[in-house]
Amino acid sequence: MTFKNAAGLAAPHTWAASVFPVLLGSLLSVALAGRFDALVFLPLLGAAVLLQASVNTLNDYYDFVKGVDLKENSDEPDDAVLIHNRINPRHALLLGVFYMGAAALLGIYPIYRGGLCTFLLGAAGCLVVVAYSAGKRPISYLPLGELVSGGVMGGLIPAAAFSALAGRVDPRVFSLSLPLIVGIGLIMMTNNTCDIERDERAGRKTLPALLGRTRARRLYRLLAALWLVSILAPAALRFPKGALATCAILALASPALLRLFRAPLVPALRGPCMRAVMRAMIWTSCAYLAGIAAHIALS
Repeated sequence: MTFKNAAGLAAPHTWAASVFPVLLGSLLSVALAGRFDALVFLPLLGAAVLLQASVNTLNDYYDFVKGVDLKENSDEPDDAVLIHNRINPRHALLLGVFYMGAAALLGIYPIYRGGLCTFLLGAAGCLVVVAYSAGKRPISYLPLGELVSGGVMGGLIPAAAFSALAGRVDPRVFSLSLPLIVGIGLIMMTNNTCDIERDERAGRKTLPALLGRTRARRLYRLLAALWLVSILAPAALRFPKGALATCAILALASPALLRLFRAPLVPALRGPCMRAVMRAMIWTSCAYLAGIAAHIALS
């Protein structure tokens, strides 16, 4: 297990899905509670990234040992790191556990500051990390991947960050996290729709596999439209002073967003489709967070 392989299993190109939720929870702590503490924020950010690294590593491990990832169906090296780099799977399992343990250690101080609610939110996240790939019926084999990944990464992480920084739970955080919930769910749906045939051979009953590619594409485009609405509505109603910043960045992001509506979501173009949805996630998250930050600065 070299450093390069450990980094490959951690999949840094996916970390936006953990970094932006922490940033959102932190900005909402300032906007809704007027509180921020860098000594809480920094370990929270590190813990979220390490949890994402753990998810990625354990998912690769279980896909390898269950025979889902094969050289024949994994053309890109970062799609099946164990196969392309001939890594001992036991080492990958230990690395995934290490990433989770390191995340837990970094979370000690934020949990101490945030209290029981922060602990419960963090514990729920860790349980989902394990349940996503492990066990006889992991979440990744059920038509729940989009809902769970979006709900946990896009909803629980902002709530945990807010709880740790503000010292309380605010239900508004969940509704204001909808852009990230939908966006992260779309990342998972991109992956699952491109992998319908591979998942069916592995016995996975993902949502796109149950819907079929045609209906999955229709739902995908509907969710992409909902994604834009979920960003623009809070910008106009809750953070109006930053709405101009949100709209300006979304205008710059329009080419990346239009690609989502034209995405073929087929196995041969899995890599470009995943890169497109990740770029859209980064652009839209920047637009949403910039609007909140501008509203705070101008208030």
